[in-house]
Amino acid sequence: MNRKKSNRALFLNLHLLAIVLVGVSLATGLRISLLKYAHFDFLSALLPQGQMHTVHYYSGLMLGVLCLSYVFYRKRFTHKTTDNKYHRIVNYLGYAVVVACTVTGLLRWLDWATNWVALAHYFFALTFIVFLFLHSYVYFLSLGKKLIGKLFQIKALKKQKLFLGCFVIFACFAIWVFEQYKSTDYKVVALKNSAFIAIDGKDDEAFWRQVQWHEINTYGGANFNNGHTPVKVKVASNDVESYFLFRWQDETKSLTHLPLVKINQQWQVKQQGFHTFNETRYYEDKFAVLLSQSCDHGGDGTAHLGKSPIEGKPANWHGKGYHGALDGRVRDLWHWKALRTNDMVQMDDNVIAAPRSAKSGDRRYTAGYFADGKESGAYVMNWLWYGKDKVTPKRLPLPEYQQMYQGADKDLEQAVMPWFSSTPYAALLDAYPEGTLLSSVLYRSNRFEGDRGDVTAKGHWQDGFWTLEVARRNHTGSEFDVALEQGVCLWVAAFDHAQIAHTRHQRPLKLDYSALSQKGKL
Repeated sequence: MNRKKSNRALFLNLHLLAIVLVGVSLATGLRISLLKYAHFDFLSALLPQGQMHTVHYYSGLMLGVLCLSYVFYRKRFTHKTTDNKYHRIVNYLGYAVVVACTVTGLLRWLDWATNWVALAHYFFALTFIVFLFLHSYVYFLSLGKKLIGKLFQIKALKKQKLFLGCFVIFACFAIWVFEQYKSTDYKVVALKNSAFIAIDGKDDEAFWRQVQWHEINTYGGANFNNGHTPVKVKVASNDVESYFLFRWQDETKSLTHLPLVKINQQWQVKQQGFHTFNETRYYEDKFAVLLSQSCDHGGDGTAHLGKSPIEGKPANWHGKGYHGALDGRVRDLWHWKALRTNDMVQMDDNVIAAPRSAKSGDRRYTAGYFADGKESGAYVMNWLWYGKDKVTPKRLPLPEYQQMYQGADKDLEQAVMPWFSSTPYAALLDAYPEGTLLSSVLYRSNRFEGDRGDVTAKGHWQDGFWTLEVARRNHTGSEFDVALEQGVCLWVAAFDHAQIAHTRHQRPLKLDYSALSQKGKL
């Protein structure tokens, strides 16, 4: 009968790798969690910053490989376990939590997770921190500084070259498999050029009924039910334009956008977070689409987390992070706003590119996220200079419209003020009573003209759901736009009356335009 041999050196290697991978996973995971939860804000200055998503996913993947390696170790070799009941219980807790974190993390990455899975992943991560304390504090008390030498026995690595080689090969294979599934293929439906479509936010065209919905679980947004809302997607195209249909649940139709209110004979912005550019109450519903020619994690590497995540650039106000492209390529970002752009029948065509230089006097630095150029049109905010406690409006209603503003009419919170129905602010004209509401959005024209106006869109809210219909030319010729063609990757994000706290998902749709190319249309 063959008896198993012990292999203490191999165990030490596994333990050392576990320490490194758990440390990286927890540090990056806590940074990512600050997008949604504020429990560890006090650690923000100590946590890593930058492109955290890819590091977190790969450290979690390697931890999964390590778990399988540990199973092999226990099957192949004898392992001396402690007789201490306390340590046995704590070790079993550690095994259970590692498995739970790995499984829930995988479900989140696959976007199969509902809101409870995301919450469970966070809870298990916190439980793992408790386990680390319970597992280690006794050793620290009994061994003191000697514990470091026992944990980090580098000499043991030299005795396990075969194991390390096998681990690297297995890890590379796991990464290769992981990379194959980092996006979800979506076949774009081919249309005839003669097919008629009215961009009105209603999917009443016959061809839409022939296109199957693809549902994406998105989570992490403010004000949604537990931060979660599924987004349904349809995409069709002819040889000139692509058409998109998005639908997501939002129990309330929110059109309020930072209205001005008169208090103590001066105007203020109604806000509950706008001062730090993280408004979550007095804001309109929004929706965003990100397009890129590649499908890497963290919105194709554009999400940089932390207060100062980009070297040499200013810190942000809210501590969440910035969007920017550090690889020299551009990503296309379409931004629909229920109040500011919906009546324009447009999405605000933006770009994520290399971070710009900060401008003196700008309160809000946006790094690599900014609007495409325009020839004319747009909306502007109805104040000269923003102050938390006081603003001076740029314009007031013309005399013939002033009777509409004599009081706290809640409808005015959900309205825009046309430029040509207003006049420049003057103190002599400001005789409005206390509590008067005034729109903060000034329309200078009814549409964007130029590069910024490339995306046509209209949203329609009914029975707790927004439906957004979108159209854009496949090739605009703009240096700030991503062509709609084979292999382009698409992410979505929904905002429930929130400025930046949007939902998110991990794996993009990879658009397959082969149905058109087979017909010789691309």
